[in-house]
Amino acid sequence: MRIYETKIRSFLKATTFRGIEITIDSFLLSFFIETHIAIILAFIIEGICLLAHYLFERIWNKIDYGRRLY
Repeated sequence: MRIYETKIRSFLKATTFRGIEITIDSFLLSFFIETHIAIILAFIIEGICLLAHYLFERIWNKIDYGRRLY
């Protein structure tokens, strides 16, 4: 028996984590540049990272290494 995460679960995990990171990035970047530019940059950076994170999750979902069924 193999256990896989659904695509929607992978997407939700990636987006919720990125939402937290956007907030942190915006806050930190606003110390160095204007707030509205910081928010735009945070969304661009985290959007790219969201796609990478989602693909990373989907690839690892196909690898059974380190999984056990109890």
